[in-house]
Parts: sequence; C-alpha cells; structure tokens
Amino acid sequence: MTEQPHVEIYTKDDCPYCEMAKDLFDAKGIEYETYNVTGDEERFEEMIERTDGRKTAPEVFIDDELVGGYDDTKALDEDGELDEKLGIATADGGVEHRKLVISGSGIAGLTAAIYAARSNNDPLVLEGDEPGGQLTLTTDVENYPGFPEGISGPDLINNMKEQAERFGAEIKNGVIEDVDDSSRPYRVELSNGDVYTADAFIAASGASARTLGIPGEDELMGYGVSTCATCDGAFFRDEEMLVIGGGDAAMEEANFLTKFAEKVYLVHRREEFRAEDYWIDRTHEKVEEGEIEIIKNAEVREIHGSVEEGVDYVDLVRHPEGYPTDKLDDPETEEFEMDVGAVFLAIGHTPNTEYLEDTVVEMDEAGYIQTVGGKGGGQTETGVPGIFGAGDVVDYHYQQAVTAAGMGCKAALDADDYLETAEIEAEEGTTEAATGDD
Repeated sequence: MTEQPHVEIYTKDDCPYCEMAKDLFDAKGIEYETYNVTGDEERFEEMIERTDGRKTAPEVFIDDELVGGYDDTKALDEDGELDEKLGIATADGGVEHRKLVISGSGIAGLTAAIYAARSNNDPLVLEGDEPGGQLTLTTDVENYPGFPEGISGPDLINNMKEQAERFGAEIKNGVIEDVDDSSRPYRVELSNGDVYTADAFIAASGASARTLGIPGEDELMGYGVSTCATCDGAFFRDEEMLVIGGGDAAMEEANFLTKFAEKVYLVHRREEFRAEDYWIDRTHEKVEEGEIEIIKNAEVREIHGSVEEGVDYVDLVRHPEGYPTDKLDDPETEEFEMDVGAVFLAIGHTPNTEYLEDTVVEMDEAGYIQTVGGKGGGQTETGVPGIFGAGDVVDYHYQQAVTAAGMGCKAALDADDYLETAEIEAEEGTTEAATGDD
C-alpha cells in the first residue's frame, strides 16, 4: 500500500472555505493536519512565510509543497491532478448509471436530495465548485424558518447534508463539465473524467460571486482583495476596509467587518440600494456610530498594492447621477483616491450553468435557466424532459435560502413524477412487445 502524503491545512475560526477544504480531503479519505492561525501570531507568521506573503485561509500544503487556497486546491481536483499528488489516482472505471443526479449541494440541491431520497430515487449529489453554496459564506442566518435564535450558514448546510444522507442520498465531490442531452439516459461528464448516465437531472448549481475585472483585482486576490468577508476579514484587523456593492450581501459584509476594521467604507455605484430595509436600517445604525461610511454614486477603477504589502489604496470615480464609469468624460465626474487595507467584493453573482450550454435547455442572456413555472405540477421543468432547475440557477429575483429550499422540493417532486411516468411507459412498452410476440 502506498504511503499517504503529508497534508497540512492552515485554517482560522469561522472560515467556510477552510471547512470546504477539509471536506474535500475527508471525502477522499485523506488524513491531514490543521493549524488554526486565529489568535496564534506565531502560526500566522509561519503561514505568511511559507506562502510567500498570503494572508488568507485556508492554505494547503502537500509534502511541504504549497498547493494554495481552496480555489487552487479545487482546481487541481477538477483536473485530476490532486488525486495524483495524493497517490490515489485510478484508471477509468467506466460509466456509472444513476436514477437521478443533482448538481449542487446548496440549499436547493440538498432539499431536492432529501425529498428524492425519501422517494427512493437514490439521488447522487455532485457538490460542484462551491460545496454548500453561498450559504457557507454566511455567518448568521436569521431569517430561515425554525431557528428563532438564528443558525450559522455552515451549520445549516451540514445539518441538511446529514439529513439527506440519512435517507440514502450520496454526496460526492465533483464538478460537472458537460451534460449531453442528445440521447437518454443523459450523459453527465465531470471535470476529472468521471462519467455518469442519469434518467433525470436536477440543476441546482447556484451562482458564483462576480468580480469587477479592474486592474489589480486578480493580482491582489488573496492579498487584500476578497469575495468573502467572513473568511478573510479578521486578517486585516484595525485596517480601513472597503466593501463594494449595494445589496443585502454588501451590507451584511460591511456590518460584519465592523468587528475588525478601524472603519468600513461601503461604495455603491448609484443612489438607491437594492438591500432589504432590515439591512439598510442596520447599516445606518453603524453609520451613526461612526463605524461605516457610505459612498454613493461611486465606483472603484483600480486597486493598488503588492503581493508583499497587500492593498495600499484604490482609485475611484464619482458622479452625482451615479454610474460614473459611464461618464468619465463628464466634467462633473470626480476622480479620487482612498487609502484602505482590504477590498471586499459583494456585487452579485453569475449562475453556474456553463455545463448546460451545449444542451437545448433554454437560458436567458445572463445564463439563468428558463423553467415552466406557473401553477400546478411541473413548475421546475425545463424544455428538456427529465431535466429540472432549482434555486439560484433559476431565481435571479428572490435569491433567498427559503425560496431555494422550496424550489429544491418542487424539483424533486417533479423529477419523481417524471421518473414514475417513464417507468410506467417502459413497463407498458415491454408488455406490448410481449403481447406482439404471442
């Protein structure tokens, strides 16, 4: 038996990406050591030295070689390179058939898995790019029914995973590369080369955080630029921090960061916010206390800094009518700089539906799946029989955990109806063939 490599993971408290990194290795049956850098200055400095200046968690090492953060580790896993590094790569075992495959392990996917498992449809859940979905990046979920004191996002997701597995759902780490709907059963190919066929398929793969595409963003991602305040906020304690966005997520991030920041600046490109009143009121309370400053009608144009020193300052533009990047030649557009130590992006999400691009599943220009909707059964059906959509891959409006759960439930029930009908038709076809033989 080949000796397993030495895996080390630097983690911190309240870090969903750290938990996802550990889940990835747990799913592979690989042992690892964890070093929690929260409150341990010596470990923190050790991590910075070993990673050439990175100040985010997790950081993964295999046999003393830096793999990187969760995204880096996930990318290696998608390409099959992680298994090679771990010495567990295996030859192609052929195609495995499943009755129902569910893409995504967020609220919608796990709810679908619970209902599908209870209907004896033996669902296989493929966790995707972001195991647990966006809720794993939320510290406190206070509006999910049944938890009067609230519950953390990771805890809610873990509870739902256990519930789904209790009823017989199988949850695997895997990213879907392509779905072939040209024949039945449908063919589902993963980025690591694994292939499944499925009688029915539920797309519940959620959405991923958007980035700005401005200079300095990619270079400083992980070095002061982040899409997750709960993951990285504590690393920039006593710094002035900047949050970009105007929805619930942006305001939640800004409020969370007041625990660590000297001051938080919330930058929004227009006058009105999209956030619900609860978050607007809570943010204005922090404004009155001097912990948050709101900068409206402004956009960040460039992030300055270095890998060694992190974020130094940002360039911004502002126009009294908003959307200043579209008005750079307008004399009313003001250019200015701000010294900040960290920048957090909270500007919305893009649906994870690339794997359906070669199918005839209808999607809008942004990539959201078009379902039947309406009243009665079959609301989550797409234009392809046996393929269903649920959660944030469909819903660009509500985008709440409870609505995602409701859609996941509907998708599982619709899939069950489809599978039962397909079984009845198959049985009738067999009977007719036997009668004809007589």
